[in-house]
Amino acid sequence: YGIPLSFGAGVKLNFTDRWSMGLGVNYSVLTSKFSGKYTKVEDGIASVPITSTVHNTLHYIGVPVNAYYNIINRDFINFYTYAGAAVEKCIANRYEMQTTPVIHHEEDVKGLQVSANLGMGVEFLLGKHLGIYIDPSLRYYFDSGQPKSIRTAQPLMLGFEMGLRFNL
Repeated sequence: YGIPLSFGAGVKLNFTDRWSMGLGVNYSVLTSKFSGKYTKVEDGIASVPITSTVHNTLHYIGVPVNAYYNIINRDFINFYTYAGAAVEKCIANRYEMQTTPVIHHEEDVKGLQVSANLGMGVEFLLGKHLGIYIDPSLRYYFDSGQPKSIRTAQPLMLGFEMGLRFNL
């Protein structure tokens, strides 16, 4: 399995000096590589099976929601803990078989990937309403019928996210 990669942007709504809520949009890419066998069937006749390396790429769009508690909240930096959940939809599930010619295959993915997280982070404020954040976390991916990936093989994962946050 490759290292999952996510990009995102979020909005943070402050309720008090200590408590706030964040809502965002994330894009994630998961990759894996395995050896597989492909047999083409045309008009009920199977061709000779081909064994090759198969690359699988999963693309997800997700919506994370988090509750934040500020430990240190200054004019230029905010150190906090948080807990929350995310719901993600796989928008592309692509397979590429390394043969000559290369064979491409796509499959639809039903359902949603649901996860829960707990972490702490730091936000460097660039102004009153904009910050750059870094959030290391522990995240658990619930079994929800998604394609085999690092998330199904190892559902409890250490995460590291960074992105832009708009504070309202």
